[in-house]
Amino acid sequence: MARQRNNAGMMARVLPLLFFVIMIWVLITVVSTAVKLLYGYMAIPLLIIALVLNYSVVTDFFSGLIKDIKEDTGKGLIKALLVAAGYPFVFGYLAAKAWMKRTLGTKRPSAKKEEGDYIKYEEVEEDEDFLELEDIDKQKQKVKQTQTRSNDDNDYDDLFA
Repeated sequence: MARQRNNAGMMARVLPLLFFVIMIWVLITVVSTAVKLLYGYMAIPLLIIALVLNYSVVTDFFSGLIKDIKEDTGKGLIKALLVAAGYPFVFGYLAAKAWMKRTLGTKRPSAKKEEGDYIKYEEVEEDEDFLELEDIDKQKQKVKQTQTRSNDDNDYDDLFA
């Protein structure tokens, strides 16, 4: 009997470990296959898709990268190296951003305003008395309260006297 329990205990320890190792292997295989596909076949089509959908996303990204290199050379070069190493992921990000901008549209107002352009606004009528506050200089009358209890035989009050 004791020998059977020991074998069952051994299998109960080995099976989860074996399952964990197999799952890690499957995960690594799937991720490496996806990365190989991205680097081998999908990077250039993703860039072309981004350019077709909204070319300004790509030009803004690379002009921002050049601006970073000019303003802070160290940080800009590190960003450029990371973009060069992970270019399929960057192209995928640019394609997704271009697709989102095309489907949702740009909600932000344009930063370039020509001189003389007016911003549309609505004039709001204000009441004259919307900020009237009470006068704090007035003295408030204090109302004296009468004591309801008697002070006879109160030992607690004697402690503080």
